[in-house]
Amino acid sequence: GNVLQQHKMKDNIQYAIWDYNSAYPIAQILNGSDTNIDSIAYTSFEADGKGNWTFTGVPIPDISSPTGAKCYYLGNSITKSGLNTSLAYVVSYWKKSGTVNVNGTTPTAGRTVRGWTYYEHKVSGPVSGLITVSGTAGIIDELRLYPVGAQMTTYTYKPLVGTTSQCDANNRITYFDYDQFNRLFLVRDQDYNVIKRLGYTY
Repeated sequence: GNVLQQHKMKDNIQYAIWDYNSAYPIAQILNGSDTNIDSIAYTSFEADGKGNWTFTGVPIPDISSPTGAKCYYLGNSITKSGLNTSLAYVVSYWKKSGTVNVNGTTPTAGRTVRGWTYYEHKVSGPVSGLITVSGTAGIIDELRLYPVGAQMTTYTYKPLVGTTSQCDANNRITYFDYDQFNRLFLVRDQDYNVIKRLGYTY
């Protein structure tokens, strides 16, 4: 019963991936010209769903995770099938340790935050429409897949309370802290600097 895509007339299509028992949108995608709901995937390994990825194994808790409070140990491969073999895709993730392989491509490294480093792969024309993320002792989080030209924004939540993190299309993360009454209290940037503080009075 959740909206998967929407758009204004002659405007870009927006797609959504849902999780937490289909209660919250965990990813919103503004499409490139060839995006469709089967060409995107995202997970932060937080809840019950897998965000269009296929994998086995149980996410592990880690309070230092870039988004949420869990991450994934790459003892088993993570795959996405059914992709267009004539398109190019972006696969991105944050890595804490080990090595990660995505269809034999060479990653581009980004910034490092609290022991986690951002990596991005470009996969052109995946063979048989399959992308495989594998590794040796690799610990990853915030795993995204979308066609080149699309933009993805992702979220994690504390159910029945609110959003705990938002990661924008440029992989800048914003964190949201709540007080003992589950009211939004602090907003922090990805370096955990406080950028907004909220106070409540009666």
